Amino acid sequence: MKKFKRTLLDEIKYYGVHFWRNLFVDTRLYIVSFFQRGFRGYADSDTWDFDLYLAKVISQGVKHLKKFEQGCPNDIYNKYKDRTDLTQKEKDKLSVKEWHTILDIIVRGFELVPELFEAKVLKNKKLKDGHMYELERAFYFLKKYYFNLWD
Repeated sequence: MKKFKRTLLDEIKYYGVHFWRNLFVDTRLYIVSFFQRGFRGYADSDTWDFDLYLAKVISQGVKHLKKFEQGCPNDIYNKYKDRTDLTQKEKDKLSVKEWHTILDIIVRGFELVPELFEAKVLKNKKLKDGHMYELERAFYFLKKYYFNLWD
């Protein structure tokens, strides 16, 4: 039996054809996904690992909210409202600092989701201590301040 020896010309032909074919197919899928996200808010391709997709959206959205926020929730603001030893500016700074800390906890928790997913699926990867605690804490604050995540 004769062995086929691949030459540089064979490689160029093979990858040249497959490059253009994949470029066409992938571009079509990207365009379809773009319009699906525009009309529905999610694409069919996003639902493959919907939990990972939502974790990414939540963490990036909360980062953006933190960057462009205009205030903080009333319950955090009311903690410092009655303190007479602080000026109004200091009260505002403390309440915004606490709100940023909570937003950081939410972001960090949802950024850990891919690692937790890999550890759960691969089973050979060990979870670091505290990762599940951070995620549970992020869920707690997301639930508590869900209606305050607006700007």
